Amino acid sequence: MSLQSAQYLRQAEVLKADMTDSKLGPAEVWTSRQALQDLYQKMLVTDLEYALDKKVEQDLWNHAFKNQITTLQGQAKNRANPNRSEVQANLSLFLEAASGFYTQLLQELCTVFNVDLPCRVKSSQLGIISNKQTHTSAIVKPQSSSCSYICQHCLVHLGDIVPYNSPLLVGRLQVTSIVRSGSW
Repeated sequence: MSLQSAQYLRQAEVLKADMTDSKLGPAEVWTSRQALQDLYQKMLVTDLEYALDKKVEQDLWNHAFKNQITTLQGQAKNRANPNRSEVQANLSLFLEAASGFYTQLLQELCTVFNVDLPCRVKSSQLGIISNKQTHTSAIVKPQSSSCSYICQHCLVHLGDIVPYNSPLLVGRLQVTSIVRSGSW
């Protein structure tokens, strides 16, 4: 365990408390959510074994994404809500952001841990980022099973996100097929 990871975990607890503080406005909650995502992403990339031991991947999904999706869904389904169409648009944008986050996280994890998934196009082929990691000294080398687990976790949540956006159902079927077949 690195001291840095323990510090990240303490910071995450403060951010989670901020996100549930009813006194904060939507902008402050959004900022806290983004900071929480960044912290957890750093933990997963730099000290994966510690992060998995502390169930960071589950906390990330629940506190940064699932809770907000559930809240927005409830508001969007409420026919008495005068802002229903705005909430539906916000839900759609949030789902796109969640999908982007997990896609980017998967790319980073595969690059940093040198994981080759048959379903993944390398970042360098897309012109996004180099596949070479430059700051590997701060990264605690994880077991290959942990790398596989976290990549599967990202794919599962990408599959979890898709049903909320029905036009992307084809993508969900592809992700689900890949995860279930174990062909990665």
